[in-house]
Amino acid sequence: AFHMKRLVLLALPIGCCLIFTGCISPSAVDDFAKASAQAASLFPAVATIPYSVCIANGQNLQLAAVTEFNPDFAFDQTKIDCKMADATSQRLQKTYTVLATYISTLDKLAGGTAPTYDANIKTLAGNIPDLTSSQQTAVSGLASLIADLVDKGYRQKQAAKAIERAQPWVQELSGMLKDQLPPFLNDYLSNDVDSLKSMYRGVAVFSLQGSTQHTSPTLVTKQFLEDKVQIQNMQNAVAAFVKIFTSIAEGHTTLYMNRNKLRDKGVIQQLFQTAISIEKQVSAIETAFKPAAATTTK
Repeated sequence: AFHMKRLVLLALPIGCCLIFTGCISPSAVDDFAKASAQAASLFPAVATIPYSVCIANGQNLQLAAVTEFNPDFAFDQTKIDCKMADATSQRLQKTYTVLATYISTLDKLAGGTAPTYDANIKTLAGNIPDLTSSQQTAVSGLASLIADLVDKGYRQKQAAKAIERAQPWVQELSGMLKDQLPPFLNDYLSNDVDSLKSMYRGVAVFSLQGSTQHTSPTLVTKQFLEDKVQIQNMQNAVAAFVKIFTSIAEGHTTLYMNRNKLRDKGVIQQLFQTAISIEKQVSAIETAFKPAAATTTK
């Protein structure tokens, strides 16, 4: 119901303008940008999964080695190295921040509103770890374009020029995010399943060896299955973002192909369908994170 309500709200601006001929039609960027912004707000939770999972994996391995109850047990943090996971998370998250900022800035420009932006965007773009030369060119180009849209006083009629300049950069960065996100996250999530197996197997063996706590193998298995479901939910969120990045690339190509007719009703409707596709994936991501959210609020 919530998802349908949001789609209805997205449809209202277009619906009103199609029904009432006196209404000024919106820009084709509007709904596309709103849906993209909703997706961007969820991305940090996904991009930081590998770092969190890396820490959990290290702790699980240490727990699996426990053979008897020790009230003074503490994790040895020096044996848990997650610098690579953190660097990759930062690369994906900062890259998407630049991409999302460009789309929201373009939306203001195309809609006739004076664009604003975070003045730190150039600094952020210049400090993204481990980009290829083409990726660095793309992210720096987008950051400079965002600044130009504001600093040089670009106006609505120049939106087409901005889209034309940005097209290769948007394709480069959306392609990078789409290609790098799944293997990076899924590798860590697969390791998470393996480390959970080791930990829970150890708990079950510990129980059978006569622990006074008498942990039931049935309960251990149930807990493992619940944890595995959460991992599957994370993988579902990753898959949803792959589709979102594909939609962003396709949506911007539509803008590029129609950059001189951004208020054409047919173009607006075409981009609205792209926005709906992104919205569906946003809903899937929200659903994927609900079990985890419910667990942490107990």
